[in-house]
Amino acid sequence: MRDRRSTAKQIFPWILLAAIMTGTAACQSVPGTTATPILPDTTAATSLPLESRTPIPTADLSTLTIWIPPIFRSDSNSPAGEVLNQRIDAYEALHPGMTVVVRIKAATGAGGLRDSLATAAAAAPGATPDLVALDPSNLHAAAIKELIQPLDELLPLDAWDSYFPYAKSMVTFDGRQFGLPFAGDAIVLAGTLMPYSAPQRWAATSEWTSPMFAPLADSHALFLFFAYYAAGGTPLVSIADAQIEPESLTEVLAWLQAMQEGEVLKPRSLQIDSFESSFLAIESVGDCSITLYSIASKASDYFIGYLPTPEGAAFSLSTGWSWTVATSDPARQIIAAELMTWLSDPVFLSQWSEAQGVMPPARSALEQWPSGFRRDLVSAISEKALPFPDDEILVFAGPVFSKAARRVLLDGILPADSAQEAAKAIHP
Repeated sequence: MRDRRSTAKQIFPWILLAAIMTGTAACQSVPGTTATPILPDTTAATSLPLESRTPIPTADLSTLTIWIPPIFRSDSNSPAGEVLNQRIDAYEALHPGMTVVVRIKAATGAGGLRDSLATAAAAAPGATPDLVALDPSNLHAAAIKELIQPLDELLPLDAWDSYFPYAKSMVTFDGRQFGLPFAGDAIVLAGTLMPYSAPQRWAATSEWTSPMFAPLADSHALFLFFAYYAAGGTPLVSIADAQIEPESLTEVLAWLQAMQEGEVLKPRSLQIDSFESSFLAIESVGDCSITLYSIASKASDYFIGYLPTPEGAAFSLSTGWSWTVATSDPARQIIAAELMTWLSDPVFLSQWSEAQGVMPPARSALEQWPSGFRRDLVSAISEKALPFPDDEILVFAGPVFSKAARRVLLDGILPADSAQEAAKAIHP
């Protein structure tokens, strides 16, 4: 995303400040009123946050700052970036004198979004951005450290009604909502020639003629978590209460063993450590891969389909990104919530998600996609998907799942015996 104007205009004739200074009651840009977008590709005005008396600001309101990761860069180098750029331009056009400044931060690690947010909050209240895009792991960590604000009083009560269950779970912490999802993702099957067009039972995968790559060397074992939950395993929520159900894990390991014996599961899978590497491992026509929707969707000559499940039902694990409010200034929070709502308009999200190659996290946005198999697939997955496990669960149980799979596929241990070993490793 290109950096937008980095300094605000010196003169800021916005009606909101006039209203604050004079005590007048109404203003076009005060949250709670409606406005009409002036771009031909944008939708009718999105409902704005709850009407509230605007507090006196403690900082200049002529500039709003957004932090996002590089994958969502809003420039003209990508169709999605241009769509986002136009949406921000439309917001500025509706608020003369307002400048929206976009900063790019690494998604994770030192100097990343959460790290930079903590540093800014410690430096000074005015140093924090107004909006920050966060994934579920960083959102929950930021909420614990009070680096972001709960939105229950800033947005209407029905603001989350259209979002899929997994998307709601991404922003819910301690019973409160800390974000508004704007991008979704899920584990899917991708390939040059899909072996089927609808969900298939695990028993049928032995009949495939297409070999499959899977990230079985992933230390977090996200693919194995998917399979374990698909087999009826109870989701692991906390380390203290974590338990592995041997029967469900046995079913998973037996499925992997059957695919190995039928030469469906590629041996190289035991060296593949990420969804990206799994997708890149596809070498020829007929190969398929366990990967993420956001990875496969970037390649126009690949098909995306359902993952097989024990009974053939559509299911996956999903994750995504959400807008959060980081500013502690009450006046800025209200304006930031308005911008967040503007960037969550269903028609805009539909256009942007399709261009970005991500899944719309809300039904109202997905309904705007062209009808067909892709929309039906995303809808079916999104309705039933469970969220990715929390990082502490992935770090704790992921290596146990990975070892259980290697014990069967490399050491020849019976699936039931390996599952029992894993259960004892988690809960002696």
